[in-house]
Amino acid sequence: MTKNSKQTQALRALLLCTVASFAVAQDGAQHAALAQQADQIALDIPAQSLGSALTRLADALGLRLVVASDVVAGKQSMALSGVYSANTAFNRLLAGTGISYSFPNASTVRINAVVLESGDWDGILLDPIAISDTGGEDAIYDTPGAVAYISQTDIERFRGSSPADMFRGTPGVMSGEARNGAGAIDVNIRGMQGMGRVATTIDGTENSMQVYQGYQGISNRTFIDPDLLGGVDISKGSDIKSGGIAGTVAMRTLGADDIVEDGETFGLRLKGSLANNSSSPNAGDVSGYRFRNILRGVGTATESETGMGGTNEWDPAQGSGSIVAAVKTENVDFLTGYAYRKRGNYHAGTNGPSASPQWIGGYGTDLGLYYDFVENAGVSNYRAGEEVLNSELETKSFIAKGTLRFGDGHAVELSHTSFESEAGDFLARTLTSNTSQAVQSSETTGTKLSTDTLKYRWNPIGNDLIDLKVGIWSSDLETLNPPRWGVIDPEDLGLPSDYRVGSQTMMWGLNIDNSSAFDIGAASFDLTYGLAFKSEDVHERPYTTEIENVAFRDAKREETSAYVALSYRPSDWLTINGGLRYAQFETNDRNLSYSPVLEGRDDTAYNASMSDSGYSPSIGVTLEPWHGTQFYANYSEAKRMPSLVETSASFVSVNQSIKPELAKNWEIGANISRDGLFHSSDSSMLKFGFFDWKIDDYLSREWHDAEDGETSTMQVFNIDRAHFQGLELSYRYLLGGFSAEMAANYYTKVAFCRTSATCEDKSLYADYATNQIPPEYSFDLTLTQKLMDDALIVGGRASYLGSRAIGHGDATGQGMSQFITQVNWEPYTLVDAFAEYKINENFTASFRVENLFDQFYVDPISIVAMPGPGRTVYAALTAEF
Repeated sequence: MTKNSKQTQALRALLLCTVASFAVAQDGAQHAALAQQADQIALDIPAQSLGSALTRLADALGLRLVVASDVVAGKQSMALSGVYSANTAFNRLLAGTGISYSFPNASTVRINAVVLESGDWDGILLDPIAISDTGGEDAIYDTPGAVAYISQTDIERFRGSSPADMFRGTPGVMSGEARNGAGAIDVNIRGMQGMGRVATTIDGTENSMQVYQGYQGISNRTFIDPDLLGGVDISKGSDIKSGGIAGTVAMRTLGADDIVEDGETFGLRLKGSLANNSSSPNAGDVSGYRFRNILRGVGTATESETGMGGTNEWDPAQGSGSIVAAVKTENVDFLTGYAYRKRGNYHAGTNGPSASPQWIGGYGTDLGLYYDFVENAGVSNYRAGEEVLNSELETKSFIAKGTLRFGDGHAVELSHTSFESEAGDFLARTLTSNTSQAVQSSETTGTKLSTDTLKYRWNPIGNDLIDLKVGIWSSDLETLNPPRWGVIDPEDLGLPSDYRVGSQTMMWGLNIDNSSAFDIGAASFDLTYGLAFKSEDVHERPYTTEIENVAFRDAKREETSAYVALSYRPSDWLTINGGLRYAQFETNDRNLSYSPVLEGRDDTAYNASMSDSGYSPSIGVTLEPWHGTQFYANYSEAKRMPSLVETSASFVSVNQSIKPELAKNWEIGANISRDGLFHSSDSSMLKFGFFDWKIDDYLSREWHDAEDGETSTMQVFNIDRAHFQGLELSYRYLLGGFSAEMAANYYTKVAFCRTSATCEDKSLYADYATNQIPPEYSFDLTLTQKLMDDALIVGGRASYLGSRAIGHGDATGQGMSQFITQVNWEPYTLVDAFAEYKINENFTASFRVENLFDQFYVDPISIVAMPGPGRTVYAALTAEF
């Protein structure tokens, strides 16, 4: 079957789904029947977040609650105490919110957003059922799938020194390159990372860029300032809507509802903060010790003369400020904001495996004997409390968005964001071992990002068959790097001496989705379907090839997809869901000057185009045998089309025989919620799950020797499979003003199989995944307590990360020695603490301490041996009007 005929069939199937949905529109009249019910029920629901109040009300009435993502985010409810009918109770809770409700059937209440909310575009499409976020953290315990949520509040309280730190405490989710990422995130879900395996969006747009780090690997970077985030939805596992085979991370920027209080039309938020543990960079400074071992000589370790000065307390080199203003009226919303952040080089902790020279006596090799061989007993070549070079960061972020609502549920949103950063950044291959010395650069790496988004939504009131969303987005991302190979001086080309090389990525996309809910007899259905298109165009900055004498990537990739997902609920205790996704891609490589000879291909016959396509099915079952208990099992097969990096030539040559990865993912789990477990007014929520992922044809990297015996190059190829398996647990306990949250995960298996018969619990020598292996187990505990009539909130979090899940070696390979250096870390515990005091209606002061016990540590899944920041104290003031 040709590619065009497959696309035609997919489009026909989508059209049939749309026609079928509208054909049953006449059944909508019966949906209003339940809304007239007059049965009375005694209720006692205290004032709280609207999402939690709606959940409690639905539970009391024995109803299934369906609500779109973030519709209720940032909203508070009134208290509800007395005897009410269902109609009256929902009317009172939703009064003044601009949100409506409906009863699609006798066991379901659907919360409908009359207004267009930013979060609606970022809701996770969950395979089990069409329930999304019902108000933040509590929602994950009502969702039969592997999901997580990071609230704006948690981002503020535990944001760390880098945007990557906001994922700490989320089971199974981390961000790579936390310290050498130029202020970016590189999300890793259950050991899978990069190349589009995790679909990461900001308000539905993508801005990812792959940064080559020498033989040590690639950084996959997405840029955002956490000060402008309203929340993060995370779905672990293959997502039929986005195509992310390892999961989806949907970040939502601030909306008018986050700034303007209920009943008001204008809101203004001002924030400012200062911190310690920062020193101004000094070009040429060197870290740690210079280790030297001479044959038949005595090893030496010479201590650097720089980097050990004390930090300047409350130095303005570390601080931030932001201003966000918003207007909210019946038909128009507008928000604009600006955030600035600056940090010098931070200092490492003082307690832990810092650099420590150890003389181990004689050490023999084939060449002879080293006398008093010296090695570093620490995990990094930084001393306790030393200034961590090239960790400085300065960012400027801007956002503007406007929403217009008109007519019968029509709304349009237009938004623009920009992000600029100057960050300490260096080629990872220069700092991979615990004896490598870092050198402070005189230049920084620059990033410039601009995004634009236009969204349209049609969600007519009272019509459960139409919830149409159309989004068009674009992003322009440019990096500017000091020359790293520097074969030619920029001045020789008539350029400034500080001219920076780099690349530019232009991306744009189109998404069309519609959701429908309807009944046939006693059964209810939720149908979601859509189309998507994405284009990526990468090319180098002018003169980059001439200066570096290396061909950078110059290629274009396009991917088209269509999906349909159906949730069938024959009774109030059983839900069956299924879905199908079709995707096809094509890459056109314009870099014809770089086409090394590969096995079985003549260089003169170079084909600059690659394409493929395929289908991805999913199915799942959810059982709710009694109130507050869910059991779910989901299976999906998801194809990942090869990325632009894997299908175009640059530092890695093209292998035209590669195939898409095929993920075969199992998720089995349970959600259990109980009130009055230990106390008459407490709430307890537990989520526990087991996952088993097998990724057939996993795309890896190897050192390839061509048949001519003369050419060697790096290339991507398919191994038989990779295997990730483990357990995850989340727990939440609430009692009055006290809350406790626990998260844990444990990997029972991580393996890479070069062939079907050669499987080992080890990473491959030349593969990017070498430094993407997560800790075997981790544990997080967060405690908070409200005091002084809720004016004061105190709390903290402890995080323990264990050792690497598997070793590193390639015994099943072809005898190649280690090619990527494994960056080691030792298990460690970090403790953070915070306090927030509401001075009055308008001002809130906050105080937080990160790494309270000044632990020295190297983050997992890093590709550089760079320690994290030591104890850091932040003080901030927020004004809201």
